[in-house]
Amino acid sequence: MAVEGVRPELILDEDPWQSGLGRGGYAHVRVWRVEVGQVVVVLSGRGAEYHPETLLPLLRAEYPDDTVEFFFHRPMDWTALGYYAELTSNDDGTVTVTHIAGDALAARLGPSLYATEDPDDHSAGYGGA
Repeated sequence: MAVEGVRPELILDEDPWQSGLGRGGYAHVRVWRVEVGQVVVVLSGRGAEYHPETLLPLLRAEYPDDTVEFFFHRPMDWTALGYYAELTSNDDGTVTVTHIAGDALAARLGPSLYATEDPDDHSAGYGGA
């Protein structure tokens, strides 16, 4: 249950880092507290696409007292279109990727989603479909 009048608060905006010895591109982690006991984690960048089945449990462990939802943002560049997706951990350890509209996530997280978006994202601001 959301607290009326309270907007999601960006509680972590890590500096992007090169993953996989720089071969996979950068990865960027942002976390919002959307209500008491619930956080939303957004992973961005090509480097964050690799090994989500390893990364999600590590990030979930950072917030042991919270319900954690995961999303992914693939910024658009000259090689591929950008998109947003919801990430769901399955019982067998795999991760299901479900594409969503960036605007749907922005409606939940507020203007800080786009304000902290990766500077090399060449999409039109809405984050793709």
